[in-house]
Amino acid sequence: MSVAVAPLRARRGRADARDRRGRIARLTTAGALAIAAAALIATEATTRAAEAILAREFIGLVAPGRAVAAGPIVWFGIGTPEVTGLVITTMCSTTVLAVPLLLLAVAITGITRAPTGRIGIGLLVGLGLAVFCNMVRFASAAWAYGAYGREGFDLVHRYVGSLFVIVGFVLAIVLLLRISLRESGQRGRVGRPAGPRTGGTLPAAVAAPEEISAPGATEAAPAVTAASRRAASGADASRTSSRAAASRTEASRTTASRTGSPPTAASPTATSRTQAPRAAGSRADDSRANEESSR
Repeated sequence: MSVAVAPLRARRGRADARDRRGRIARLTTAGALAIAAAALIATEATTRAAEAILAREFIGLVAPGRAVAAGPIVWFGIGTPEVTGLVITTMCSTTVLAVPLLLLAVAITGITRAPTGRIGIGLLVGLGLAVFCNMVRFASAAWAYGAYGREGFDLVHRYVGSLFVIVGFVLAIVLLLRISLRESGQRGRVGRPAGPRTGGTLPAAVAAPEEISAPGATEAAPAVTAASRRAASGADASRTSSRAAASRTEASRTTASRTGSPPTAASPTATSRTQAPRAAGSRADDSRANEESSR
């Protein structure tokens, strides 16, 4: 028994060590994401300047003239009679969208057992979608100002663009959750037998492997297996004989129904026995009649 218990303890120890390392890695990842969220909040001015550089590329595709970024301001319409500057404020910055996504990733890492790699992929997809939606809002606001003036800018920036960003932010959250918490397709197949399913029960030697693998039972295992095989063969023979008897009974019933005789195997014997006393009685009556006529 001590030989069998020692490997189990070693396996448990290795499993506990893996779980401990996994918890430490997850806590480290969650802490790093929380620090990244705090850094975005602390350096939001620098973040808005970087956003202006990225927004310049999108605005230059739809606005007239050239677009130039200077700090958190994107100037467009350079080379035309009217030059306009689009200021990226704190509430319009992508930081407002990125920080909640980072905090959600921290919660997923700390609460669930989802793989950190999958969480990272979901976070990157969500952040990319949020940044893209905000850049599209900046570009559409600049285009509306150049085409329709201040009224078009207010309509797109306050209503249409804001609604578009909200929809994109909700979609980013959904993608982060779906990618992070998605179940693996191969996990549900583990443990299923490769062969076809059968409704029968397993033999005793297969259904109770602990009896064969137990210490001191290796010599008795062949005897148990042979006994189970003999019992199974005897059961099969009894089933075969019962089926043959049933088929013979059914055949006798069919023959009896065709000839008009009673459907029992003992009916001919019973009939002959009942007819024999009657014949003996008739012979006795004939002898008595002969004796009376002779007198």
